[in-house]
Amino acid sequence: METRGIRPENLVGAVMHYTRKYLPGLGRWQGGQHGIPRTVTSFSLTPIALDQRVVLESIEKLLPRKKGKSFCRFLLGLLRVALILGVSETCKDALERRIGRQLELATLDGLLIPTYSDADALYDTDCVERIIHHFMSSESKVTPFSPSSFDMETSPSSRPLQKVAKLVDNYIAEVASDVTLKPVKIRSLAEALPESSRTLFDGLYRSLDIYFKAHPWLSDKEKEELCSMIDFSKLSIDACAHASQNERLPLRVVLQVLFFEQMHLRTALAGCIHGLETESGPAGPVTLPGDMASQIIQRDGWVTMVRENRVLKVDMEKMRSRVGELEEEFSKIKQEMKKVNKSHSSLSSPRVVARRIGCSLLSRPSDAKPDTIESTGPSPRISVEQARPSLHSRHKKSFSLF
Repeated sequence: METRGIRPENLVGAVMHYTRKYLPGLGRWQGGQHGIPRTVTSFSLTPIALDQRVVLESIEKLLPRKKGKSFCRFLLGLLRVALILGVSETCKDALERRIGRQLELATLDGLLIPTYSDADALYDTDCVERIIHHFMSSESKVTPFSPSSFDMETSPSSRPLQKVAKLVDNYIAEVASDVTLKPVKIRSLAEALPESSRTLFDGLYRSLDIYFKAHPWLSDKEKEELCSMIDFSKLSIDACAHASQNERLPLRVVLQVLFFEQMHLRTALAGCIHGLETESGPAGPVTLPGDMASQIIQRDGWVTMVRENRVLKVDMEKMRSRVGELEEEFSKIKQEMKKVNKSHSSLSSPRVVARRIGCSLLSRPSDAKPDTIESTGPSPRISVEQARPSLHSRHKKSFSLF
């Protein structure tokens, strides 16, 4: 049929129809009604399953080197069935290469390939990583199907590398909630593409934030190693505002975000002021465009929010220091109370009380003596004796008058 000039679109349509009919389970992942929907357990190493393996390997050799959106979705479903049936490594590698050549046309649902082995991870991230490497190493361009006969839905101005970067970031965000996923897998998936593929790193930051939320036991060192993949100068204002208040990020990462965002705000405001000075004439009021004014208002609001955040952090540090001082004072008060309780218990013993009572009874007579000796008032006997001579002298004077 190919030598007789049959169009590749018709050939691929016939092969896809045949595959859905004789490979049960493929229509289930394709979302169509062809074939009987089967589960993973239905594919066993029976003679029928062995025949299905041979059929799949033969179908892979018949597929043309074309690309299209429906064709890429078909290849991803075929790869899932190949992983279940355990086809040869050559067939599996050929399918991964075919998908890698048109990875910009793949969907997120198609890339979420479960792990059919005994591995702990839920998704086969190694397979997706190999597909990404095939996409980066593909030198020969694959000609697409005609858009009129086979849906392409691609625009010539769109860059495939940026599409794949966005797809990979969304894929990492989906698999990040798996608690068994190691940080090495996240790093290898993110670094499979160059930094130039991402105009903004918001998608990668969102993926790491989901991963940190699902893995709260990660250390700050591991988080910093993962965050080193993010170019903070390519974060949007919303992403920076979220990162500056994200408690799951290490402190060094938050400081880097604040530093780069402050530089962006300065350059943006300087550019706005320079543009207004050049465009505005000597006469007439200065007016701002609507979008520029909204951007400045948004940046000003974010700057005030960052300043308030800094003030709150300073206040929290002051409160922590104050709480530390109060704890020290409280410990000192407890020590003093222990000393007072010890002295009070020693003074309230029966022997000490008896000794104190006896000493006070003996000291009362001795204390009264000095009071009588030191008293300066005249005693009654001395006053009587002093009064007698005065009376005697009065009698003598009276006798002398007579």
